This record gives sequence, structure tokens and C-alpha cells, in this order.
Amino acid sequence: MPRELKNRERGFTMVEIIDGRNIPIKDIAIFVSKLNRQKSHHIGFCGVDREEVEKALLEDVSEMAAAIENGKLIGWIGADTEDDTAEVWGPFVAAGYDIKIAFDLWENLMNQFPASVNNFILFSNRENKLVRNFAGKLQFEQKTDQAVLRFTRSQLKTLPNPQGEELQQPDHSAFIRLHDKAFSGTYYSGREIIGRLNQTKKVFVLKDQEQLAGYVYVEAEPDFGSGSIEFIAVDPLFQGKGYGKKLLFMAVHWLFSFDSIKEFKLTVALDNNNALGLYKAVGFQVEHKLHYFVKQGRSRIQSGF
Repeated sequence: MPRELKNRERGFTMVEIIDGRNIPIKDIAIFVSKLNRQKSHHIGFCGVDREEVEKALLEDVSEMAAAIENGKLIGWIGADTEDDTAEVWGPFVAAGYDIKIAFDLWENLMNQFPASVNNFILFSNRENKLVRNFAGKLQFEQKTDQAVLRFTRSQLKTLPNPQGEELQQPDHSAFIRLHDKAFSGTYYSGREIIGRLNQTKKVFVLKDQEQLAGYVYVEAEPDFGSGSIEFIAVDPLFQGKGYGKKLLFMAVHWLFSFDSIKEFKLTVALDNNNALGLYKAVGFQVEHKLHYFVKQGRSRIQSGF
């Protein structure tokens, strides 16, 4: 007997899985931001501010699926797709519903991806059991867990005044070499970062004997009261001189020059003891610990799940 008929005979309400683009973005943003405040539902790619989530959905999420029951949104999944890789936002499933909703959402989402998309990333809180089980059933590979660190404006008074300067054109080549060596194959190359620089995206540098010793790349979103430290690196020739801390001082002071920013966060691998030690020494505190799952190739749930 079909599952839908069984549910109807037993008096259960019907859950419909639809293309998420048929749901008002504002409704999705409310649903996602509310659930994402809870560690048991938390996804690292998503924020908790409704307006910020809505903006990200409009600008970054290209595919999405939704679960509806009696006109109410009870589940959602989306993806930020670039080239052959999709960062999966979710799945989000309301309390009281089981993992079957997540699998149904995944099936719908899979049908929306271009044929070229074959790499998938999940980034969920360690306390998010639903996504951990979801990743296991779909045979995602678990990579190094990540920590989300937080710094608040009230902590600014504990930091010394920053020293350093903004990146200038004569140092572009040295910056590109350092960044591309330190973060080979990452989401922005050194040249791409230079192309992004403006009033809310800055690279600050420190020099030693006129040589570029290190840099930090920072992005602010004052309209949403948020900011992030995207990359920080010190040339191996100049490590051990405290330059990492000084770069962080510059980044933190600049971010809090925007009155709307009251706190900001960054992500670092939990096994990167040097980086964790540096951030904690400056005053960053661990807010979330996240699982990082990746998968190459497409998967579909077999019958019986």
C-alpha cells in the first residue's frame, strides 16, 4: 500500500516535498534562522539573523527544497553551488519530525543540481544528530572537526593599539605569493582577494626590514552587524616574533570601527593547536564545535530508510 494512502487511513496529515523556490524567501529565512539558534539543528554555513539569512538566500543559494505540512514549512534544504561543488545548507527539520523528511528533501535537491555538481559539503554542529545520521546514511566522509570562535566588542579594551598598515600596490606580488602558498587551492586566490578590496574588505600587513612578514584579510558586513577574519598568515621566515597576534589586533580593531558590529566569529580546525592557541591568547572563545563532512559523487537513499 502506498505510504501516502497509509498515512491518510491512519489520520496522519500529509507532508509535501516541493521546490523550495516556490516558498517566499522571507518565510524560509525565519524558519532557518530560528532553528539555527539551537545546537541540535545548527548548520555552520547559516546565520541566526533573519535579515542576514534572507540576504544570503537571495545571493548565494541556487537550489533548495522544502517540506510542507498543511501549508506550514516543516523542513528545508538548500545549496550554495559553485562549479562542481555544493555547500549544503541543512537539512533543517522541525522538532517532532524524523530523518525521513531529510532524505525526501535530499532527493528533491538532487534533481535540481546540474550534472556537473558531484562534490558535496556538510557543516553541522556536533550536537546535530540528525545531520550526523544523514551524512552516515549517504556515506559522506568525515574530515577534521572545526571550531567556531567568537570575539565581542566588550573584549576590545583588553587589546593593545594595533600596528601595521593596509596592503598597498607595491606589495601586491608579495602578498599573492604568501597567500597562495599558505592557502593553496582555497576559495579565494591572492589575486581574487585583491580584486575584492573595498571599504568593507581589507588586507592589513606587517613588514620586517621592508619585507612583507604577514597579512590578515578581513570582511565586514555593517548592514548586518557582522564581520569575519577570512585569512591570516605569517611568512615562515618571520614566525615566532608575535606577528600573528599583532595582525589579529589590527583585524579586531578595524572590525569594531563599525558601530553596528558587536561581535564576530571565525572558524579554525580543532586539531590546529597553534592557531587555536593564538586566537585564545587574544581572547577568542569557542562557541561551536562542528563536524565537517564531504562526499564525491551522487548518492540516493535506498528503499527501507
